[in-house]
Amino acid sequence: MIANLGMKSVYLKQEKVRAKIVVSCVGILVEPNAWPTSIPGRETFRGEIFHSARWRDDTDFREKDVVVVGSGCSAAQIVPSLFEEPFNVRSVTQIMRTAPWVMPRLTEPFGKANYARYAPMVFRYFPFLGYLIRVSLYLLVEVIWLTVFQQKNVKWRAQIEASTLERMYSIIPKKFHTTMKPNHSYGCKRRVFDSAWLNSMSKPKFDLTNRPLKSVKPNGVVLGTNSGDPDKPAEDARVNADIIVLANGFEALRWFHPLSVYGRSGRSMHDVWDERGGPQAYMGTAMDGFPNFFIATGPNSANGHASLILESENITEYIMRIVEPVLKGNALYVEPKKDAEIKWTADIQRELKKTVFPGCTSWYQDERG
Repeated sequence: MIANLGMKSVYLKQEKVRAKIVVSCVGILVEPNAWPTSIPGRETFRGEIFHSARWRDDTDFREKDVVVVGSGCSAAQIVPSLFEEPFNVRSVTQIMRTAPWVMPRLTEPFGKANYARYAPMVFRYFPFLGYLIRVSLYLLVEVIWLTVFQQKNVKWRAQIEASTLERMYSIIPKKFHTTMKPNHSYGCKRRVFDSAWLNSMSKPKFDLTNRPLKSVKPNGVVLGTNSGDPDKPAEDARVNADIIVLANGFEALRWFHPLSVYGRSGRSMHDVWDERGGPQAYMGTAMDGFPNFFIATGPNSANGHASLILESENITEYIMRIVEPVLKGNALYVEPKKDAEIKWTADIQRELKKTVFPGCTSWYQDERG
């Protein structure tokens, strides 16, 4: 739009802000993935199409046929809710490309209702109990990281995969067993922690398919065939749809979107990253040549097993320690040395190769790995 109609078509005004220190808190899961350009017919659809991150509160779902595209954490939360108030849909068809590993959601001590009612008061008078729970959760996920998430620990991973599949098969209808079996190692892609999605698959209004979305028609979608699978129909299938909800993820590799960051030399950070082989930063937070600029949850800092809240707190504390000399007037700027940044990134990439992450294609990695 800017290219065709100019800046005023998007922005109300421009403002220049001078700052001694800049911290980017843009985040990762911000900009939704666009509609796949390879799937024609969107403009002919008579109903509504929107992304889960751009939810339409004014949409009437009652007695509507809904197609949900995706099978990640967002889809797992959306699908069960569609069968309840205020939605009460006629049907839900979920289109899934890859089955995720689905884990049971950790339950609150003494039950969800009791925890919500009494925990704030208990933690107020006995704060060490809140600390104890938090440390316990931290230690639990760190043990999982040191065992299951390490590529060499095949037996550990096989055990948790077997128990996870057994639990899932005991909940979902048999007709979905093959479709819901993941084709990648546990932890390689983002796991789904679920308390309702698997149970909702038993509802007569629900259907699940891993047949590819081929095109969109005015009143529905067309699903293609699963080539090479003798158990799947050889013909395209038509699915009625009044609403299409995209839960197809985010542009997680577009850092700073929609911002541009330029350093001391006048070069953009993206140009520097392209030259060095991909997004990177010392401690996932700072880059040489970009003085007094820091990134909260930067490249190679988000993890696939633990709390991002804890990570954000640690990064914030780290940044505050680094900028203290600047705030006190004892230094004009602070930035890492180039050699330190390059070594840090090389060490991270080397260690990541020892984990389960390189074993599949996921939104954790770009095309260069």
